[in-house]
Amino acid sequence: MASKFSALVKDRRKVELKELALPKPGPQEVLVRVALAGLCRTDIYAARGELSTKDDLILGHELAGTVEAVGASVDGLKVGTRVTVNPVLPCKLCKGCLTRGICLNTGFVGIDADGGFAEFALLPQESIMTLDNRVSFLAAAYSEPVAASLAVLKSGIRPSENGAIFGKNRFSELLQSILTIYGFPELPVIDTYLTKANQTVPEGEFDYAIETFASSEVIAKMCRAIRPGGKLILKSRQHEPIQFKLADFLKREPVIYVLNYGDFDEALELLSSEKLKIENLVEGLYPLKDYASVFEKAGFAEAKKLFFDLSL
Repeated sequence: MASKFSALVKDRRKVELKELALPKPGPQEVLVRVALAGLCRTDIYAARGELSTKDDLILGHELAGTVEAVGASVDGLKVGTRVTVNPVLPCKLCKGCLTRGICLNTGFVGIDADGGFAEFALLPQESIMTLDNRVSFLAAAYSEPVAASLAVLKSGIRPSENGAIFGKNRFSELLQSILTIYGFPELPVIDTYLTKANQTVPEGEFDYAIETFASSEVIAKMCRAIRPGGKLILKSRQHEPIQFKLADFLKREPVIYVLNYGDFDEALELLSSEKLKIENLVEGLYPLKDYASVFEKAGFAEAKKLFFDLSL
């Protein structure tokens, strides 16, 4: 095993590719040789300094690879096992963790702990999810967005209801594909990037509206679009504050769902069943050394996801 590895590190001032000493896993840690890692909005916000992160952070939270080494107390994982990652990190100290198993103060891989834009990633065992041979590394590295999409089903929406998706982007396309698998019809997609002059949003027409890229204007449009008592489903991870007029909300009396993740095992099952295809949502695979141009391209690429291929 090499003594050093390449990693994309954000310090207080900039992002750069560095050579780091290869760490040894602690008792409950796993060292993963990264195969592929996807780039998303959260990574871009962190790289720009628009999200608060730990210092000297290895970016990236959507990854797949193989186990390279395990800590002394790790059970059930062997070197060479194909894995992906659930990036949500419970604190293990809050009342939610201690009484209900639902953390009230979660951290996140690639934000609060080192992530996967690197040849190797050191992760807690609890974050590791094993893969069967039906799941490619590309599909596995897409499991985090799939789990995020599955969260909308926690709102109780039904195929018989009239719904809409706000935001035309790769997440809305992924979400539509997943909802179709669960029996939903194709939903209208309201392109929130269109100008007011070119966009007509039906008023009071929908039982629910799902947001995929939030802004104050988008939330206002969603509220106008639902029937009284309808559901507003908020899914994106915007770092900027969102404003709304409470008086406008009172007129609709909406039920508001702010949803995080669905089940990661369910996400992997969808990907392994081949019911869900993600290849059409992938823009390309790039070497880590091209990170500057990849980040720049990703800032304009809402339709497809860019990946780092650590073998290049």
